[in-house]
Formats: sequence, structure tokens, C-alpha cells
Amino acid sequence: MRRVFSALCALCLLLALPACGGGTAKAPFVPADDAQALLASGAFSEPLAPIGQDMACALYGIDTDTVRAAAVYGSTGATAEELAIFTFAGEDQAKAALAALQRRVETRTEEMADYLPAEVPKLEGAVTERRGASVLLVVAADYGPVRDFLKG
Repeated sequence: MRRVFSALCALCLLLALPACGGGTAKAPFVPADDAQALLASGAFSEPLAPIGQDMACALYGIDTDTVRAAAVYGSTGATAEELAIFTFAGEDQAKAALAALQRRVETRTEEMADYLPAEVPKLEGAVTERRGASVLLVVAADYGPVRDFLKG
């Protein structure tokens, strides 16, 4: 009876191990689809205008040759709000792009402090995230929908 009990305990422990693994990695961002979902989420206080891939790469300091797909939208100038999603050939390019997006937020925060100080809290709450070979930047008026999107 002890052996059966021990075997059952060992089996239970083996079955419980996957639950302790911290979950699975989230799927990479899909620029066009994910951008549309975020634009429709109510996170932004104004309609954002699309920005072409070449212009976006120049804006963020990203090497255009490494970009596989992008969806980038920006404010017409009245707010600091923006949305950028890029996919790359590999994770190294995505890591470099994430650093570039974070620098962009820092720079914009400094600029907006004098130009549009009411927009600084949006930049302070900016979301930058990397998933595999993809990256995301969101500067929004309402981060609730952004958090919901990232959980999904």
C-alpha cells in the first residue's frame, strides 16, 4: 500500500510541474492586426494618422533593412499619442529596436515637458514590449485597453 501511495504522490508531483513553469511565451505581435485592434480599443483620445515604414524607421532610428513588417501611427501634433509595432528578421534586431523605442519615449518626454506639459503623463505611462522578433510602443490617453490587449 505504501508503494502505491508513493507512486501516486510521485505522479501528482510530475503532473504539477508544468504549472510551475511560468506559462508559455506570448505570440509575437502582428503589426497590421494588432494595430487595428489597439486603434479600435478606445485607448487613444484622437484618431492617429498612419506613418509610412521608411519614415517610421527614420523617426525611431531603426534600420529599415531589418524590418519585415510595421504598422505605425502618430498624432497629428495635438497629443503625444502614438502606436508602433514592428517585426524583424531576428530577436537581436528586435532588442535593438526596443531600446530605440525606449529612447524615443525619453526624448519625447523631455520635449513635451516644455511644449505640451499636459501630455507628459501619457509618455510616463508608455508601454514598450518585445515578444520574440517583434516590438510594440504605445503612448495612449487610456492604458486600460492597452493592458487588456496585452493580457489577451
